[in-house]
Amino acid sequence: MRQERFTEQAQEALASSQELVREYHHSQWDVEHILLALLQQEKGLVGDILKELGVNVETVRQQVAAALEKAPRIAYEVTQIYATPRISQLLGTAASEADRLKDEFIGNKKDIETKLKELEGKISSVNKEMADLKIKRQKQ
Repeated sequence: MRQERFTEQAQEALASSQELVREYHHSQWDVEHILLALLQQEKGLVGDILKELGVNVETVRQQVAAALEKAPRIAYEVTQIYATPRISQLLGTAASEADRLKDEFIGNKKDIETKLKELEGKISSVNKEMADLKIKRQKQ
């Protein structure tokens, strides 16, 4: 996919997400890296959308970071990053949505909403995991 199709803010998020892959010593670039990068953006549209939905952005940020901490790490410095099929699907969906809307760029609010729908399952999984952990703590 051509980088110039993405808005400047979307390009920054993709670059930041790939940097997160390196920081976490992962070899695979996945949707959680993009989500965390989007959540870390100052004045980011994703954070604004989540706030509109009544979601605590900081909690989601922490949960996604915790999920990334649990992912397998490599012992050496990352030189090559491999995109997962989920990344390919996510970017393909965003491009298709931009084409459908006849938008020149990927990264407008509609595209981000599409990405959030793709990530919704993962967020639900993280939230369930956190709820299960809370229940376990209460039983102890």
